Amino acid sequence: MLSDQVKQDIQSYYSQYLQNRNLQARFGQKLMIAEIARTLGKLELDDDGKRTNEFAPVCVVEAGTGTGKTIAYLIAALPVARALGKQLVVATATVALQEQLMQKDIPELQANTDLHFTSALAKGRGRYLCLSRLDNVLRENASQTAMQDLYGLELEDSTDLDLKLYQNMQKALEDKDWQGERDDWPQVLENKQWRAVSVEHGQCSGSRCSNFRSCYFFRSRQRIQESECIIANQDLVLADLSLGGGAILPHPEDSIYIFDEAHHLPIKGVSHFANFLALRFALRWLDQARKLFTRLQAQGSNEFQALFEKADGAALELREKVQETFLLFEQFASQAESGTAAQKQYTFPRGVLPDALRDSTAVLYLSFSQLSQALDSIMNKVRRSMEDQGGALPAETAEAWYPQLGLLQTRCESALTLCLHFSAQDEPGEVPQARWLAFSDGQDEEDIILSCSPILAAANLTEKLWDECLAAVLTSATLSALGSFDFLSMRAGLHDETHLCRIGSPFDHASAAVLRVPESGFDAGDGAGHTQAIIAYLPVLLEKDKAALVLFSSRRQMQDVLYGLNDEFKSWVLCQDDYSKQLLIKKHKQAVDAGDRSIIFGLASMSEGVDLPGAYCTHVVIAKLPFAVPDNPVDLTLGQWMKAQGLNPFQELSVPEAAMKLVQASGRLLRNEKDQGSITVLDERLLTRQYGKAILDSMPDYRLEKFRPE
Repeated sequence: MLSDQVKQDIQSYYSQYLQNRNLQARFGQKLMIAEIARTLGKLELDDDGKRTNEFAPVCVVEAGTGTGKTIAYLIAALPVARALGKQLVVATATVALQEQLMQKDIPELQANTDLHFTSALAKGRGRYLCLSRLDNVLRENASQTAMQDLYGLELEDSTDLDLKLYQNMQKALEDKDWQGERDDWPQVLENKQWRAVSVEHGQCSGSRCSNFRSCYFFRSRQRIQESECIIANQDLVLADLSLGGGAILPHPEDSIYIFDEAHHLPIKGVSHFANFLALRFALRWLDQARKLFTRLQAQGSNEFQALFEKADGAALELREKVQETFLLFEQFASQAESGTAAQKQYTFPRGVLPDALRDSTAVLYLSFSQLSQALDSIMNKVRRSMEDQGGALPAETAEAWYPQLGLLQTRCESALTLCLHFSAQDEPGEVPQARWLAFSDGQDEEDIILSCSPILAAANLTEKLWDECLAAVLTSATLSALGSFDFLSMRAGLHDETHLCRIGSPFDHASAAVLRVPESGFDAGDGAGHTQAIIAYLPVLLEKDKAALVLFSSRRQMQDVLYGLNDEFKSWVLCQDDYSKQLLIKKHKQAVDAGDRSIIFGLASMSEGVDLPGAYCTHVVIAKLPFAVPDNPVDLTLGQWMKAQGLNPFQELSVPEAAMKLVQASGRLLRNEKDQGSITVLDERLLTRQYGKAILDSMPDYRLEKFRPE
């Protein structure tokens, strides 16, 4: 239960914020603060600061555009976290939202209230320079072998390594003009350039490293540990959870989480717990590993002789098993259908592998285990050498070996996880894993990628997040679907005690916008006919609009429509295929500011996180209902499993998801209380199909106009 002091603090901070910014209290914002505070007030801790509640208090708040969600959850949650001596982790969906919080929302809150707190931006290890690797690049610039090692055994030809770039980096560090973050380097860095001077989790020697005290990543971790409010993104939170929690961010049991744009969480939760193994690529890095073993064996003492011989033997045996597995799975190439132009896929029905394939993958697991164990023995000696000057290696040599061997160990562990899940047999009644093969056309030869993924994030989020955390808040403008939170609860694994609430937008949708839907003439089931209808009608539809956003569900249709339009109309179009999202919006606003006409053609990524207020967008056109094409292996397996449970995947999954996406897309129109305009959905199914009517009912209360194209 919240103490009287915490309640008073929350009320005081909100009053100060309104008064100092000369704002009127918004009912929805006040309600959101109250709902979050009430839920967090249910937290009960023992004398050691551990949660004693059976279920972590979780508050789900769907709050419409204009509510002021960020200020609401910060004012509600920070005083609670401070009173409990815990940290608040705000997880956004994108880096752009992280930056908005750090550069705008938090400074604005602190400038207008007495709520002063420390905050830190959290990024993954790979976003920071590794000083040891930079030293090695510059010290060993004449050594082709050293350069290849620094690239993690992937570089075939390292003659193009940009030493001038790394010299500039070193000077910028010495002059204190740069703090070692990739995102702050003044020029765009290619992945290959950055990979030479950065490390991932398995390659980092941590406190054993000679540069540990100066390390930019560990300095950032120190800031994180000392901060009351940590701004992360959902990908980083999930990556931390997949490592057991507490690897990068505070441990879940000491954290209150805020998930902003939380409708992304179930989708990201699936992808983060997926596993992959590219067989041809594994053959290549095993060959490179054997060369590395020979080279390091010559550099090391006699103590490493037997260890490297064992590792080399394990790598050789593993290579044979990978080759056998490649030939076994190659037979499915003729059955592969779905996927992209460069990659075809074969999905095992309901995720079930034939016994022979399961057995083969289980054997592969044992072979990877043998190499992993051999690497463990070597790594243990390397670690001891870094810690003890009397070790089997000079400390400097051990430090140079560590990231090279650590990369191999990381790859082995990743392959072990894939083989374990791929060869497993799902228990009857349990939600199955999706298992599939991807056949990828490389530059020289085809690769086969073994893939395995949960079809729902629910189990992993329950185990690693909801069961472990202190408390959590999920918020977004679109969390419910068809008037219910069932879709979110199923996918995210929310427990029965979760507090669910919907807070309407302060906008008057009925007076601000009209929703126009055709009664006929736009049959989205007829792909070619539907595209031609859009080509014919779009110039008429947008005749009076100086600025519009046209959203497509498929790139193919967007390109076909653009190609079919007359040259004059094309001259006004800014297509997402031609510009980055940021540059496209910038050019659009510049055109509108100059009094010119500008029409954006965009895909799904433009249907959220795009802010075009006022004159920048007076008409949003949605080409058709945003149904996902159920051809990816996870959705296919999920649909098959649901059918086996007697459920209808279209009604239970596709329709709610389309309804949620349509609300998001239509929300691009009204960005503030003064905005007005039109939304047109060029899909007659909204009126002619039963599910269309259900989707319409779930939309904000725009004025509905039906029309027939002339």
